[in-house]
Amino acid sequence: MNITKLLTAGAFAFALFAAPVIAADSHAKCCVDAKAAGKECAHKCCVDAKAASKDCEKCNKPKETK
Repeated sequence: MNITKLLTAGAFAFALFAAPVIAADSHAKCCVDAKAAGKECAHKCCVDAKAASKDCEKCNKPKETK
């Protein structure tokens, strides 16, 4: 019984911490996927950035320079 509770708690903790990472990764390539399909990205942040003639900083994070 204790091992079942331990495994359940571990799976819940993994899902809790992994979900934001997985979601962030899928959102980061939204513009690339839309461009490959011959469309424009429909995310509000991307549309607003395009209207301002910029790249979306949320989806296209600038690479750090060393």
